[in-house]
Amino acid sequence: MEIKKIYEDNNMVVIEKPAGLIVHPGAGVHTETLVDWLILNYPEIKDLNWPEKERPGIVHRLDKDTSGIMIIAKNPETLEKFQAKFQAHEIKKTYLTLVFGKLAKPEGEITGFISRDPNARRQQTTQSIHFDFQPGKARTAKTYYKVIKEYRFNNEVLSLIEAKIETGRMHQIRVHFKSIGHPVIGDPIYNIKHSKRISKELGLNRQFLHACKLEFDNHKFESILPNDLELILQKFS
Repeated sequence: MEIKKIYEDNNMVVIEKPAGLIVHPGAGVHTETLVDWLILNYPEIKDLNWPEKERPGIVHRLDKDTSGIMIIAKNPETLEKFQAKFQAHEIKKTYLTLVFGKLAKPEGEITGFISRDPNARRQQTTQSIHFDFQPGKARTAKTYYKVIKEYRFNNEVLSLIEAKIETGRMHQIRVHFKSIGHPVIGDPIYNIKHSKRISKELGLNRQFLHACKLEFDNHKFESILPNDLELILQKFS
């Protein structure tokens, strides 16, 4: 699987992760991962003192079927620095996503507590008020959005959204937009009857979600939509 480098120096490499690639090994993972690519291209990192041996260089993650920009650290010191920046919200992450329906406001904020769905182990759920006082079970999350363009497809409205996340919870954007009735088109998990039908009609078999911009310090990296998502938008013109 081809991985494009956007930037590289002695401490980090910035890449475009393609959809379909898992970031790191884990339970039930039997395919090539981004970590495999990293070790193949930078074999020296295997012998460094990483806090998690199975995740060398992994600063942050993207879902398997989410494409876009990622930072990879080349040494543990850089990993620690970037993780601190993420925790302090000093790294700005922007995504492009296509969601079902017309949003009530052209710009807005989605907030809510995100936690494991008790009825589906591999899914997340969100709620506006959290009543569980056991620490660590649910964490607050914020997503800011701006409508870029609206499309009509088979008598339904679809909205192209620029989303910025202040936090980085698992499946955050997908869960948040589903929670307000506007699930991401192509999402196989967080969907509704109408979005599932449209995704099938469009022939989209992965969530329309792309990490298009990443900014920190004096660095600003951008990535255009990959071909599979660009072809979806061309169907509306």
